[in-house]
Amino acid sequence: MTENKHFKALQKEFESTFGELIQGVLHNFASPLNGILGRSELLKNRAIQNELLINKVKNLDEKILEIGKKISKDAGLIEKEADRFFGLFNDVAEKFQMLSQTDLQQINLSELVEEEIAFLKFYPDFKYIIENSLILDRNIPEVAGMKAEYSMSLSAIIRHVLNVTKDSDVKRFTITTGHDDSCAFIKIESSGPPIEGMKKAKDNLSSKCEFHHDLDGKKGLFNALSLLKKYGAFFQMTYESDFNIILIKIPFNKSE
Repeated sequence: MTENKHFKALQKEFESTFGELIQGVLHNFASPLNGILGRSELLKNRAIQNELLINKVKNLDEKILEIGKKISKDAGLIEKEADRFFGLFNDVAEKFQMLSQTDLQQINLSELVEEEIAFLKFYPDFKYIIENSLILDRNIPEVAGMKAEYSMSLSAIIRHVLNVTKDSDVKRFTITTGHDDSCAFIKIESSGPPIEGMKKAKDNLSSKCEFHHDLDGKKGLFNALSLLKKYGAFFQMTYESDFNIILIKIPFNKSE
């Protein structure tokens, strides 16, 4: 089927970037990370108990008192950093978990976008160079589909857009989610020159979900948009005030 061809193309592109290495890294990190989290919590509790005990002792040497307080402070910082590390670990793990979810389910596009952006922050350009923001509709109705396909498509679209944005003088990127009476939508706005081949991509998608060779170099974007067509997705791609705008609207509860 056409959709499978597009999905496999995007999957190949993704795996060529990260390979199987990351999955092995995650597996090997899981056990020691759980140990770090457990030990950091124990250390903090013991430091608190130690500080309480020190405060009860009268005429205690000031140096001992100062050391005790520093131990408590350091224990709290260790716990905080361990929790942050655990959050980063989960961001990567959740991305790979999404890519394995090929069953038909109801999907909250706002939550999906949030998870994708959390993963994107591992790209230094996105985290440190591009000014990015999210405007999420927390009450957005769910759409039906395979989460793996939505995740693969959305990440490919965003990566393509960011490649244009990072080379522009103004580096701004915004994703907005929302809904109307029949559709949930994702709107991606990014600064930079017009995305090359955008008009051709729109024209091709308006008829058949077939790859056209005149979109050479835009295979990731075209495959990503084509993959969502099976869910009745409608695309609007425009360029306004030095911003590329991609609007993706998907009908509620459309599974075929």
